[in-house]
Amino acid sequence: MSVPRRRLAGFLLAFAVVLGACASQASPSVDATQRPVRSDSPSPTPPATATPPAESASPVDTPGATVYAVLAGDTLASIARRFGTSVTQLQSWNGARYPSLVSDPGTLLVGWRLVVADEPGVTPLPAPTVRPTTPPVAACHAGNRAAAAPGAVYRSIPAAGPEVALTFDMGGRLDPALQIMNSLVANRVCATIFPTGAMSQTVIGQQVLAMIKAHPELFEIGNHTMHHCDLVHGGLGSPSTAPCATGGPPTAAFVRKELTDAAAILKAGTGQDPAPYWRPPYGTYNQAVLNAAASAGYTRTLLWDIDTIDWKPIAEGGPTAQQIANKVVGGAVNGSVVLMHLGGYETFDALQIMVPGLRHRGFTLTSISDQLDGR
Repeated sequence: MSVPRRRLAGFLLAFAVVLGACASQASPSVDATQRPVRSDSPSPTPPATATPPAESASPVDTPGATVYAVLAGDTLASIARRFGTSVTQLQSWNGARYPSLVSDPGTLLVGWRLVVADEPGVTPLPAPTVRPTTPPVAACHAGNRAAAAPGAVYRSIPAAGPEVALTFDMGGRLDPALQIMNSLVANRVCATIFPTGAMSQTVIGQQVLAMIKAHPELFEIGNHTMHHCDLVHGGLGSPSTAPCATGGPPTAAFVRKELTDAAAILKAGTGQDPAPYWRPPYGTYNQAVLNAAASAGYTRTLLWDIDTIDWKPIAEGGPTAQQIANKVVGGAVNGSVVLMHLGGYETFDALQIMVPGLRHRGFTLTSISDQLDGR
């Protein structure tokens, strides 16, 4: 039976309208104006289905924001630098989904998707490329550890000749520790590293110890105690003050335990025994502390003659990278020992100026052991 053309056309039109309505319900509109909540409020939790493969290296656009997939070697501070924001802002945008970003910002897992900008399409600055410096590097070495020497306290080692020891404490903030270590490797700079046991147990701390173990020709370790307590007065400490609450000057037994507990962790992570080198936290010591340390095998107390104060951020009156470099390059003398921190705020950038500057002056950048040379 044939259907009249007018009735057939009306039927087809009605059918098309029904299909269009179904499609509209299946694809709701996206609010492209949605933006991450600013730092006074935590960001909403993104749906779990939005997680890209962990190996994705590029920022991923979401409505009103740019999202970045964390890669191996990233830190919260390095991501903030690349996207022109701050660690605090990243914590605010992403703390609801990843609470540990607030409680333990040093822990960052590959594959996490972080909101890095409150507008779409933001591209990161290029990651810094570590290039060897010129002129050619003078030979240095590490690990030829000097023997125990009763009561030896060093601020510099003038008998070393034209050698400067770059030393790095690892007792608190850990960014940009891996960048600094990679830069030292690339530029063949020998150094003495003083980690605490507590920070050596963190994710980044373990990676630092692994790099020391992989490059014994460049790196050696000294003991910086377990919890970074003030061994003269008691208190302070890092990352927690609780282990340091001694209620007064720590006992000799407390000092020995701080050293032996840290030594076990450092040996396991690097394959090196830190004794007899150690550095008292905050540079504070007295004869009682020296005696307690010596009873645990730590008879070489290593201080410094150039303090970069790199632990203090610029916003709080700390030095810029150029100021650090100027202080070290201009102030170094034969046998100088430079104090820096693997978590120093401007240390990585300062090293890019400092290393070639010291070499231009004719200094070999080396370890404490190289300076002591068996003395």
